[in-house]
Amino acid sequence: MEYDRTDAVGRFLRDSGIKVKRLEGCLWCVTPGGTILESNLAVVAGKESFKPDFDLKAALEKWNALPKAERAPGAVKVGKMDAVDTARAGATPPPGTLILKQYYRAFMREGDKLRYVTDDDLWLDEKGEKTEAKFSRRITTPQAHPDHMWLSEAEWKSLMPAKPREGDTFAMPPGVADRLVRRHLNPRAVYDGHGAGLDRDAVRAAELRLTVEAVSASKVRLRLDGRADLGKQPPQAVLAGKTASMTLWGYEPKLLGYLEYDPQKQVFTRFDVVALGDQFGRVGLVAGAARPGCQPLGITFELVSGDRPADRVAPGNSSTAKEYFEPKR
Repeated sequence: MEYDRTDAVGRFLRDSGIKVKRLEGCLWCVTPGGTILESNLAVVAGKESFKPDFDLKAALEKWNALPKAERAPGAVKVGKMDAVDTARAGATPPPGTLILKQYYRAFMREGDKLRYVTDDDLWLDEKGEKTEAKFSRRITTPQAHPDHMWLSEAEWKSLMPAKPREGDTFAMPPGVADRLVRRHLNPRAVYDGHGAGLDRDAVRAAELRLTVEAVSASKVRLRLDGRADLGKQPPQAVLAGKTASMTLWGYEPKLLGYLEYDPQKQVFTRFDVVALGDQFGRVGLVAGAARPGCQPLGITFELVSGDRPADRVAPGNSSTAKEYFEPKR
């Protein structure tokens, strides 16, 4: 738990006045100096509960009300991190890890076009008599929620043939393919990134193949093609678009991607992959809501350098790198 860390991160959380130790679901707006501006946590009669909305506008007003000296650039000097409490700190990518930034995006069909999902689209029951827009404790429909996929050095090196030749095609290595399908194509993780991975029996079919498209002294280009059938097949009423499923779910994406490798530097310089297909059933933490019918869900992956702290956040809820690379299920 971050709150209990003995290093600078833990001290900042405690010194700022954040008292709660169960941080999951909490939102806090805190100044660099440790002043709490706003939180979605309410304490009533000694009991903690979450407010339905996070008042970002109120937080901004409180920020603007602070003395200019406290808001000026460099007003707070952040010291060195010093020793990290490795027993409680979150997972960090091992040396040599290739990091892919991942985004989920749910759509709705409108004629022959696609549009973004709104609260009105999300049903809270089978018949659509209640929707997210009518819910008294509505959660704003999130979009393009980020997550990450890690490939260990041995894993990404296994994607490149020793002697690539144009036209060669081969299956993606089993370990990489299994994690990509069961963890990172998991529609139940949409919007929250807390998917620990699908059980193996949730995968009805999956195939991922790589084809060498071009080879030169400076670049090798691979194309990724694939598909996956996950969860259940849709009931007839869902398939006809007449209802939403609150109990069953399914997702059938097709994948297309392009990978580029620099043989001189022996590194991947591009790793762009898109998965797109119809999904039905609940979507993530959006109040248990579901879209009616079978609607498109897109998932993208792109290579990042990992230089930014935001790009080094562990995939989903992985507490350790070992847990991520060696899942129990």
